[in-house]
Amino acid sequence: MPGAGWGVIGAGGIARFRTIPGLLEAEHAELTAVMTTTLEKAQAIAGEFGAKRAYDSAEALIADPEVDAVYIATPVYLHLPEIKLA
Repeated sequence: MPGAGWGVIGAGGIARFRTIPGLLEAEHAELTAVMTTTLEKAQAIAGEFGAKRAYDSAEALIADPEVDAVYIATPVYLHLPEIKLA
């Protein structure tokens, strides 16, 4: 059974060290996309964890048709606009 495709917004910081490694251990979850403020950083994180795609905008990650669920790991003051996008 294929897992749900997860996207991580704000993939640096705590997500990189806690959330993404935990997600990779989940039986029915797949890390599909990661997003940080720069594409270069997002690509490095995607390569490190085997994500299919890397983005430098939340809008692009959310528009990805393979992303079924989103984990938001940005600073708290950014959560509401990103929740509304999702």
